[in-house]
Amino acid sequence: MKRIFLSIFSALILFALLLTGCSSDKPKDPNENELYTQSPEQSPNILPTQTKTGYKKYMDFLGIDKDVEKIIEEDIDLDGKTEFLIACEADYGLKIFVIREDLDGELQKIGELGGAPYATSGVEIVEMQNKKQKYILESLTNGSALSGFALYEIDGDEIGQIEYSASATGAGDDHLVDANNDGFYDGYVQNRYSYDVFHFYVSRFYKWNGKDFVFDSAKIQLDDYPDNPRDVVSQFLKLNVLNGYEEKIDGVLERLSELNISNRKITLEKSEDWISDLQIDGIYYDADEKGNTAKVSVTLGSETITFDLAKKSNKWQIIDITGTNVVGASKDNSTDGWFAGFIGNKPIHAKFNISEGKVSGVYYYDEYKTSIKLEGYIDYIIQMQDFRTIYLSEDTNEKGEIIGIFKTDDYIQGCWKNDNVIYPMYLIREGADIIPPQQPSADSKKFEGHWTGKESAFFGGSTADIKVLFDDLIYYELYAFNGLNTGVLENFGIIKKGSAKAIFKDDANNENINGVLFKFRVENDLLHLDCDDYSFGCGMGVAFGSEYIKGEIEIKMPTALEVGIVDTKEQDELFKKLVGDKYDDFIMHTSYVFYSEEIWNGEEVKAGESYLRGYSNCCSYILSKEHIYAAIIGDDCIYYYTNDKNYANKIPEPMAEWANKRGKVFYNYKEI
Repeated sequence: MKRIFLSIFSALILFALLLTGCSSDKPKDPNENELYTQSPEQSPNILPTQTKTGYKKYMDFLGIDKDVEKIIEEDIDLDGKTEFLIACEADYGLKIFVIREDLDGELQKIGELGGAPYATSGVEIVEMQNKKQKYILESLTNGSALSGFALYEIDGDEIGQIEYSASATGAGDDHLVDANNDGFYDGYVQNRYSYDVFHFYVSRFYKWNGKDFVFDSAKIQLDDYPDNPRDVVSQFLKLNVLNGYEEKIDGVLERLSELNISNRKITLEKSEDWISDLQIDGIYYDADEKGNTAKVSVTLGSETITFDLAKKSNKWQIIDITGTNVVGASKDNSTDGWFAGFIGNKPIHAKFNISEGKVSGVYYYDEYKTSIKLEGYIDYIIQMQDFRTIYLSEDTNEKGEIIGIFKTDDYIQGCWKNDNVIYPMYLIREGADIIPPQQPSADSKKFEGHWTGKESAFFGGSTADIKVLFDDLIYYELYAFNGLNTGVLENFGIIKKGSAKAIFKDDANNENINGVLFKFRVENDLLHLDCDDYSFGCGMGVAFGSEYIKGEIEIKMPTALEVGIVDTKEQDELFKKLVGDKYDDFIMHTSYVFYSEEIWNGEEVKAGESYLRGYSNCCSYILSKEHIYAAIIGDDCIYYYTNDKNYANKIPEPMAEWANKRGKVFYNYKEI
């Protein structure tokens, strides 16, 4: 889905994304069978390990007596506390212990990594594109033909798995990649070459979107074109199964169209017996070749498929297919014929072609007769049950978009969009007996408008923008944020019995085979969102609200006292005078402060660092009875403020470790 930002409140803090970044370990070179060629050199910037004398207290804390292979210390989640990764010998590979040490030396066990089904062969701290927090990379192996990985993040006191990628067949090579060579991982590759891909060399590529990975593309290293009828049929059967997988592999469709020039197709992707026997070459082929023609019968149990082939230009090609699992040319891949309908109050005509999830087409306004090209795709990521959703961009200076759902193969409803301008659109195939949609009634118009989450606040909230297109259809844009983490969901809702409902397929991980429900209703001047997964489409720790108020809600920036930087109104006034025009910057990066009490210079003080979901530890604070010490990260520098003359030109010890990791310091002293 397209990502847009609707809230003015999050805009106040998004500038923090421009602040200083960090270097990263880069991925290994691809193996010799990998089709992906953009993987960079191994970076020398590997985090140092501890000496043996440096980990005894951690092993004592864990209560284990194992040989330690490696220990890494780093503030992984940027909460100001150091995490330690301790890799120990285990019965099967390595066991990884993750513990945390606070500023007082208190230790806390966060979790363990390692074990079945594959052995852990190593662990590293890595960095991902456009993320300031760090991640744990666990290397996996079966000791022979498999290497893979698992990627984790630390969220609070838990370890969350972001991705697990290792071949189930025991043969394959999966690893993170840095495609643009900027020092940060931005995706990963899966290399497969065993029976699961019929012994072709296949590479699948996944892109990092800031919170997880999404499938991007796949490539195959094909064998030479077969030189006999039997092998033509064998390759055709195997590539048909590969082409039926969810991820479409570049090059397969082209070879299939070269092997088969008939208008007949087969459907084997759900025939498990055929697939398993093809993987082990356990299918019987009966080939009868006569001159430039041939007939090949393929039998599995009681099922038979017969192929007629002809030799043209010294190449054997399939000219007809009969028998089990055979169908005519699929109508799902095209929308033959013209559609007629309206954009707003303007009559239009349109025609589309759909192939392998890609959509192209043309439309024109009847008034002008000027053809406008369209290019786009079918949304396979966030699919509504029972509907295909298409996204098309027009080739004009307006750069308008057509978004629609196929109510049937002959009927499309949706809208034309350009920024905040939205016009209703519908198209009916010429000759189809379909009644055009009704205009919005007073009952359906109650959904229309901009809504703000009832519980929205400065550091987190949500909005809903709804356009009523027809009496039975709305288009909505939901936006939510928590700190710098955001989530956006755009789609249609079908209006029935006073509610607008969308059910999304969410079966990619078999977590929710019944889909995710989004249901809007208006009661007592409130927009209610009924949902069984309010985080669907959102980032880490972000969720849409359940109740919305029409229009905007006045949300004021909190004070330093309200977010916990200071303890009293008097300190708040002092802090405001001390930091001057940086006051708002400190607030925007501090939803609250992790404070701990320390004895410093013989005095009890409070020392801590800021927390903001998505970007913590941007600010550091120390409070004593008479003085305030505050620092905030800027562009490649730190801005430091205090009213203590003794520390006018030096960083106080409680924030020294935090400051040492940052860069140049600009000192600001005021006698207040």
